[in-house]
Amino acid sequence: MHTTLNATAANLNNSFEIIALQFRADVDFAAQETAMANLNAVVQTAEGFKSRDYYYSEENGHWIEFIVWENEAAAKAASKAMMRNDEAIAVFCLVDEKTMLFSHYQHKGGIAA
Repeated sequence: MHTTLNATAANLNNSFEIIALQFRADVDFAAQETAMANLNAVVQTAEGFKSRDYYYSEENGHWIEFIVWENEAAAKAASKAMMRNDEAIAVFCLVDEKTMLFSHYQHKGGIAA
């Protein structure tokens, strides 16, 4: 299952939500893929949502999510709303919380190819 890479649609004023995580050891890979895909329906309904990409490392079993929000206020409001959403909570319950890193970022520099 491959889809378009969305991250390049961002602009300098957007807020970037980056989440690194591993699922619990008892959650097989197929269930992990389903869980990550299920979050699409939840996230895309949030106000200020622009795009979401997620990546998996076969080397270490970690997932990275890269979500672009219109601005920091929208990103933070969506984060709070996710903690009250049953579909999102069902996915969060599968995650090994000790491995999770969750942060919002604003662009500060870069280089184009």
